[in-house]
Amino acid sequence: MFCRFLLCLLLMLPLTVDANNNVDLEATMKNMGLALKQAREAASPQAAIPFIGKLTELTEQAKMARFPEDKAQTYLEGLDKVLLTLQRARIAADAGDEQQLQQALTEVDKLRRHYHKQRKVSFWQLLFG
Repeated sequence: MFCRFLLCLLLMLPLTVDANNNVDLEATMKNMGLALKQAREAASPQAAIPFIGKLTELTEQAKMARFPEDKAQTYLEGLDKVLLTLQRARIAADAGDEQQLQQALTEVDKLRRHYHKQRKVSFWQLLFG
């Protein structure tokens, strides 16, 4: 009986792993934008901590998404830079340093804008591939 249960569990494992790799990147990015906005508008550095945590969690989730092969390395590099900057933001928030916190969150926003530009496809690329 136990062997059958174990066999069924092992057979279902690849399905579970594959389901976890299907990340809705668009929804994740929208939620990241919302968490960033909430962190920037928080009343105090301590109030920003949950939003920084959520943003970190969503960034880790975005790293699991499937990216186009030609841009995957660029996107993952950008997400790693965001995670490093969020660590700085978390340290500033823990220390109650509003100025350093806002500086780190501004840098996250600049990274977001930069890597979103990388995503855009030109008209000529659409026509000729």
